[in-house]
Amino acid sequence: MPVKPDIITLSGHSRLINTGDTAELANYYSRNRTHLAPWEPTRTPGFYKQETMLHRILAAEGAFYADKEVNIGVFNPQNQKMIASIDFSQIVRGPMQACFVGYSIDAQYQGQGLMQEFMPPCLDYMFHQFNIHRIMATYMTTNQRSAVLLERLGFEKEGYAKSYLNIAGTWEDHVLTALVNPQH
Repeated sequence: MPVKPDIITLSGHSRLINTGDTAELANYYSRNRTHLAPWEPTRTPGFYKQETMLHRILAAEGAFYADKEVNIGVFNPQNQKMIASIDFSQIVRGPMQACFVGYSIDAQYQGQGLMQEFMPPCLDYMFHQFNIHRIMATYMTTNQRSAVLLERLGFEKEGYAKSYLNIAGTWEDHVLTALVNPQH
């Protein structure tokens, strides 16, 4: 069983989201509803309710213990407000040893280089605690912020997928990238 993530950096505390975070997770998505809408699947009004967030957290906790995903919240160390989300999903074992990473940041923290601070120790956590060999990330062709971030983190472009994900009600093309564990 891997150790739960508990990562302190200068600007944030990255840790597994738990049931005590239900209200803050709902608050994070509610206050960033407009900011995140162009980059995420269409959300129903029920998505933003605390009850929905509690169910998501419980499912994520089960998935963590089942070796399927790791949902990390990044919290402001001063006020414990959630400022970013980093989710590792679709963990595949066997000869592949891989997963996907998805992330978002609060609108008021965007453009400050914080994901460049938060992501490396979380990637390192997955490589060392989960023994992941390959972490994959995709981004919409119009998302230049993600393109730059992933390149700075060492992700390499591997392909282009037409109509890859339904984002904001439209099937969007995505660039496929991956980062391979440098110690494998």
